[in-house]
Amino acid sequence: MKVAFIGLHHWHAPFYMEGLHTMGQPIAAVADPDPEMLEFRAEAGNCDAPRYTDYEKMLAEVEPDFIFAFAPHDEMTELAEWLVDHDLPFHMEKPMGLSWKKLARVAEKANEKKLYNAVALVSRQYGIIQRLRELGEDIGKVARYYYALFAGPPVRYPEWKCEWMLQPERTGAGPLWNFGPHVIDLFLLLGKSPIIEVRANWTHHVHDLAVEDLCTIAMTNAEGIVGIGEVSYTTPEGYERFFSISTDKLQVCTQTLGVGSIKRFDGNHEQIVGPEFDDVYPLQTKDVLERFERGDEPPADINDMVATLQVMEAAKLSAQSGAPVELWDAAEL
Repeated sequence: MKVAFIGLHHWHAPFYMEGLHTMGQPIAAVADPDPEMLEFRAEAGNCDAPRYTDYEKMLAEVEPDFIFAFAPHDEMTELAEWLVDHDLPFHMEKPMGLSWKKLARVAEKANEKKLYNAVALVSRQYGIIQRLRELGEDIGKVARYYYALFAGPPVRYPEWKCEWMLQPERTGAGPLWNFGPHVIDLFLLLGKSPIIEVRANWTHHVHDLAVEDLCTIAMTNAEGIVGIGEVSYTTPEGYERFFSISTDKLQVCTQTLGVGSIKRFDGNHEQIVGPEFDDVYPLQTKDVLERFERGDEPPADINDMVATLQVMEAAKLSAQSGAPVELWDAAEL
């Protein structure tokens, strides 16, 4: 299988290059219109594959079977549509764009073509989340949900040649657009119910930047259950994670998501030791490609991202207005 990379203006591209190295999967080509960025990311990913600054030329000469695609957030939807129009199976970094309506149109085209596509909603790969998914209906009915992801100062993004991450018109928002997809996606996935109302608040006084420092999101689903997500750039360094969920059958509370306990009301508790943060990108790389080769469904696809992005837009509108936003209000964005 020939695997290529398109669009290297996102810092996660080398994570997947390393994932392919771990698998022993050669990289057939890497492409970006910016030759300086092309060299910078390829070097970061220890990648010596042929370089291209012209996507069409790369397709003609390499004929890749699968694409790992990256771009600044404001260019993602257009790139996704280009991939769909060229019938190229692909994996794209989240959040796939700024507008859920525009992304939904691309999703419709991909669905009509039955084109394999995947999106990097990688929190699904954590050990505890995998186990909760395996339980299916035995997880029970969700009663409460909390997922927080706190990261360090955003000054690291210009250092990684991602200055666009500090420009709201290009990135969408700060941690809401960066980490928000993960906390929203898991509430949709585990709650098994659409979100109908969002209330959000954000702050800017920690770093005094155009993008927010922290965003707190309260999501009410159609079952009346409220899920809370918090995402931020408020730690002095490194990452902090907190995940907690309660259902009528079990409870989980952990700071790792890969290791922890599932406590059940029937007393049959379970200790989980599974993939953690350092594991999820190599695992996502391998999982996406193996599912593609088998003809299986991806771990998450463009349709999951459309639903998540709609909630993200509603949260942004709520944070800006100071009022709750019903999802049919968000549909008018």
